Amino acid sequence: MAVQELEREGASLVTVEEVIKLLELDGWRQINDDKTCRQFKHDSKTGTVTLSGQLELVVPAGVLRTLLRHVQLDEGT
Repeated sequence: MAVQELEREGASLVTVEEVIKLLELDGWRQINDDKTCRQFKHDSKTGTVTLSGQLELVVPAGVLRTLLRHVQLDEGT
């Protein structure tokens, strides 16, 4: 799911599960086994992304924008 699609659908309705799928499509992989706080790492991008919450939890729009900017998915995807 592209970032523009998320914005069109209303970013306030994106769940943790959908964000995880988006991260995995971009090559991020989960590096821990904790179900409430997940950490992701990318082979070619710097940093670690932490995403907390149950899978059905809706991610607030501001948090989503910050996360997408951090993982370099805010433009051109």
